[in-house]
Amino acid sequence: YNEYKSYLRMLSSALAVALLALASTELINSNVERVVDISTQIAKASVKVEVSNTGSSAVSKYRILAEQQGIENVAFVGVTEKGKDLPVKRISKGVYEAAVSLSAGSSTILSITLTYTHVLEPFPRAINQPDNQLVRYTTNCYFYSPYSTTTQTSRFTLGSSKIESYTPRSPSAKEGTGVKYGPYADVAAKANSKIIIHFENNSPFLTVTNLKRIIEVSHWGNIAVEEHYEVTNAGAKLKSQFSRLDFQRNPIGAPTAIKSFRTVLPASSHNVYYRDDIGNISTSNLRETEDANELEIRPRFPLFGGWKTRYYIGYNVPSYEMLSYRGNLYKLEFPFVDHSFDNLVIDKVEVQVLLPEGSNDFEVKYPSFEVERSPDSRRKTYLDTSGRQVLTFTASNLEENHIQNIEIYYKFNSIMLLQEPLLVVIAFMAVFLTVIIFVRLDFSISVDENREARQKVAYLVEEVSNICNRIKNSVSDEMIDLVGTAKTNKDMKAFKNSRKEIEGVYKQLQVDLGNITKKITSFAPTLTDKIIDLNKKEGERKAVITSIAGLAEKAASDKINVKALNEQLNGLSDKLSSVQGGIDDIITLL
Repeated sequence: YNEYKSYLRMLSSALAVALLALASTELINSNVERVVDISTQIAKASVKVEVSNTGSSAVSKYRILAEQQGIENVAFVGVTEKGKDLPVKRISKGVYEAAVSLSAGSSTILSITLTYTHVLEPFPRAINQPDNQLVRYTTNCYFYSPYSTTTQTSRFTLGSSKIESYTPRSPSAKEGTGVKYGPYADVAAKANSKIIIHFENNSPFLTVTNLKRIIEVSHWGNIAVEEHYEVTNAGAKLKSQFSRLDFQRNPIGAPTAIKSFRTVLPASSHNVYYRDDIGNISTSNLRETEDANELEIRPRFPLFGGWKTRYYIGYNVPSYEMLSYRGNLYKLEFPFVDHSFDNLVIDKVEVQVLLPEGSNDFEVKYPSFEVERSPDSRRKTYLDTSGRQVLTFTASNLEENHIQNIEIYYKFNSIMLLQEPLLVVIAFMAVFLTVIIFVRLDFSISVDENREARQKVAYLVEEVSNICNRIKNSVSDEMIDLVGTAKTNKDMKAFKNSRKEIEGVYKQLQVDLGNITKKITSFAPTLTDKIIDLNKKEGERKAVITSIAGLAEKAASDKINVKALNEQLNGLSDKLSSVQGGIDDIITLL
């Protein structure tokens, strides 16, 4: 089987070479202007090609080859003609085909975009904390094409004037923050001349090594989105120990450290959160604009080369932003990936779409890049019975050009919307019915004739406890406070008024206490002894309160010195606390 596969591969390669040779006899590149932006972590080649059909028949396809130096890292290939996007199809590894319409003897201008990830190599691979980052870019001096080129020029935009070295190819020259190669005339098809540019590049080399997006759809007006990130700084690794002190003193003294970055969320997003394994990260900042919400993400620590972090963000959007329907047919449309940060690079992404329970007949319209669909699964969430349908998609090596929509069509019977409210109603009815039945059941073996009496006694004992607490707070404590007031003010008239008011309250509370204790003895004669003890203790408390009142009178009339006053007051307070503790013990026994 493996030999058969190898044979097919060789046959397809030979066929591709033959087709390329045939195509090269019909088309030529009259003029090529190539601009390669390598000022960030992505190599972005924008190529303007004037294509001429020198053959005798019309041509419907134009082939594009990825550079041999970056054939493993091609992220995106796009072609436009007069501002209109042309369909691009991947034929084989590094070979792409754009649909054109070029009659014999005619020409057109194509704008080709190729992006490559992980082609800028940090050199040296490890640097110290304050060092600038140098990178090497290995590429082809010429525009790599299956067609011969009459004339071409290449410019490399570096974003920095500090260029360590570049491979000379006559003519070539340094131009400010870039390098120019060409113009070159009569370049053969598939010409390849390796060049290396070594220059300073301190732009963030932030890479998402793994992204998991979860889109949970609800037909009740909300779509929840949660994104789990594993990111790393793919730049030059930190050679020495990280110094927090040096970083705090001079944050700009670590030019390769990634301190924060900006994630763009939909303008209608709300309930946004940003967390990691520890919990919520409060250093984030959300800025709302008319077009989008910008979430500034600041990790718990700066990311130097080779450092990694994990976090997740989540938000809700109204369902009308992504969901539309006609009858029982629904269409869900959303970006496969979103703008996680500038100059985005995603090595691997998994998108899970949780559709409402009861969804069926799925159809998917994929973006223009390669997306794989994993087997569907089910997941149970709140108020589900059989579980929600989960559609899972994966892709790799993505960047900003891949921020494209994916469309999912499915059918859903609207009557299923009543399922969750009915489940809630049934659940509450079951709980209430259970409680109603339970409280009406009597699980006792024999009838307790004294049950009602015990309930009344328990209520009366609670009243006794409340009255005793009121005596303590409104009489005992107030009388002790009156001693201090009398000692300070020496106002006999004010003292008598306050004493009269306290004693009036005390008298009414004693009457209430006596009435309740009589009721207790009538319902529960066995508690008579404890009620007698309670009354006795209450009599002792009254005697102590009377003594405190007499002491306050002496203080108001200035008939006792301060030292004697304090000594007597302390003694009476201790005695009062002891009596009140005894009252509390008796109430507990009741």
